[in-house]
Amino acid sequence: MDNTRKINIAFVIDTIATPSAGTEKQLLILLNEIDKSKFKAYLICLRNSDWLQNNNLPCEVHILNVGSLFSFSSLIGMLKFKNLINTEKIDIVQTFFKEGNIFGTIAAKFGGCKIIISSRRNIGYWHNRSHIRLLKFLRKWTTSYLCNSKAAKDMTIKVELVEPQKLYIIYNGLYLDKFKAINKEDRNNQRAFWRIKQNEILIGTVANLRAVKNIDFLIDTASRLTNEFANLKFVIIGEGQMKEALQQKIDKLNLTDIIHLAGRFDDITGPLFAFDIAVMPSLSESFSNSLIEYMAAKLPIAASDAGGNIEAITHKETGLLYSNNDRNGLYNCLRELILNKSKFVDMADRAQKAAFAKYDVNEMITNHQRYYLHLFREANEKNC
Repeated sequence: MDNTRKINIAFVIDTIATPSAGTEKQLLILLNEIDKSKFKAYLICLRNSDWLQNNNLPCEVHILNVGSLFSFSSLIGMLKFKNLINTEKIDIVQTFFKEGNIFGTIAAKFGGCKIIISSRRNIGYWHNRSHIRLLKFLRKWTTSYLCNSKAAKDMTIKVELVEPQKLYIIYNGLYLDKFKAINKEDRNNQRAFWRIKQNEILIGTVANLRAVKNIDFLIDTASRLTNEFANLKFVIIGEGQMKEALQQKIDKLNLTDIIHLAGRFDDITGPLFAFDIAVMPSLSESFSNSLIEYMAAKLPIAASDAGGNIEAITHKETGLLYSNNDRNGLYNCLRELILNKSKFVDMADRAQKAAFAKYDVNEMITNHQRYYLHLFREANEKNC
């Protein structure tokens, strides 16, 4: 590495509207924690958001004001980004999300950036045929693909026909120290706020309220379980476009006193301490931040076997897995946890230890920095 200057990295993303969402949270952690003596970060957003306007970030932020991807504003945005690449001597461009991956790769190529990283943080849920054709075309301009799970890597190889040697996996990392000891006072206060009695079992989930998170499926399962168990309560933490529809379903099933849509929490620690059981019912997951947090909070977990969930959870070792979208599967997992809660103390303890060992923020940051340094040195060697 050339020690005379830092490695300049531009991170391109559609926008950051919800900092607690999976990819956004990981990117913000990376921007905060990356070694600023070795790297200079730039955040490039195609569009503005209320959150971006109201928060200070630890790096330069450039809003390109791109409308649709195939529009005149997109062309202007690419020219702005091309100029930034040249004036700031950007060494690496890393892209995120569907539009960010397309826009960022094209702009980085025409800006002359030598290292272009395209992130793969889902297992194809958002892709359509046109998108896949375009991503296949962009393979020749993409230096490397950074995935957050083996499931995402395998899907990229299968669908986009990317050469396996161009893909690299770095798992998500979170600030986990706060989960090392359950604060009973916080637990009791949170349960009291939600009006959860001491003898009631609280089953919870944390998710953006979108169709892919399959929350309506959890509501149906809750309806079945409450017919058998009188001491159950459910809480759903998160915001999203489906919130009103989910509340209507809860009301229609006469579960208003049983299931609470709790909204978003900036700090999830206290709410998770209030849970007795955690659920991950998603239809599609590359690698879930929420699942890591459930593990770190030492909770018994029931999760679908979608995507990277099976990489985080080992069935009956660190949680219970059920076949994706299998109604009886989720019902049976939760029923088993309800009836045998004390039996799964060791399982939850193993889950916490696994989370601390594999998904701590320091591990994630170290792996990213090694990855960037490797690509930078490799590119310099080719140019020598």
